[in-house]
Amino acid sequence: MARRGYVQLVNGFYDNDKIRDLVRMGRADSVGVYCMALSLCGDRLTDGFVPRRAMLSNIGATPEQVRALVDEGMLEEVEGGWLIHDYAEHNRTKEQVLHARKKSAERVAKHRNESDVTALHRNCNAVTSGQTPEHQNTRTQKKEKEEYSSSFSKESVKDFGESRECVETDKTLAAEYPNLDLESAWLAFADRHQHETRTINDWTRQWKGWCQRRANMSGIPPSKRHIHTWKCRHVLEALGRDEETAQADEKACELADKLNKEENHDYERD
Repeated sequence: MARRGYVQLVNGFYDNDKIRDLVRMGRADSVGVYCMALSLCGDRLTDGFVPRRAMLSNIGATPEQVRALVDEGMLEEVEGGWLIHDYAEHNRTKEQVLHARKKSAERVAKHRNESDVTALHRNCNAVTSGQTPEHQNTRTQKKEKEEYSSSFSKESVKDFGESRECVETDKTLAAEYPNLDLESAWLAFADRHQHETRTINDWTRQWKGWCQRRANMSGIPPSKRHIHTWKCRHVLEALGRDEETAQADEKACELADKLNKEENHDYERD
């Protein structure tokens, strides 16, 4: 999956004096060039530098379009190309992006290692207690679900990012939107909500909705959504059953129907 970051335009960009001047002069096309140059810098992590070749070839700008931006002070001509004025004031630098990617990778690796260690301890405990790993695993998962459902403490987005629930949600989103760059989505999400606190349940819903909207805006279609049944793994785990003891009874069917309704509600709301 290719890494894709993001750049920012303030909400009042359209009403900026420089933009209005360009439009009045009939140079609205230069505004498009500026936006494309901004995107190129964010994609290539150039800290606002636009190489001459990229400006003329990749963006396809004309000398007149570029000159209009230079005259308005939106671009500064430098050796080998142009520099976007105050780029780092509104966008992350290369150093900041790489640092965030490193922290994100460490977060994923940490949870992956913790999951492996937990699974190893669980299997060892199952052997010493005379239980099968599958039985022990089911009981542990059920207990964790019960503990989680009774927790109403509020956490920061950073704490949510380090939680087991976030990792599980990431797995679901990766399966649902395999072409969505979750790393880039998370960086934008964490930046947007960095001063907020919510319950883990609320964070999970917010994070899922954020990724669904981001995928829709990017034209990324979801893969086929999972339909819960009385014998799917989600129902079996929630009821503490396995495939051998699974039954198409009222309890299992009601739970499957409930899970499907909850997920449909999330889609409609988001």
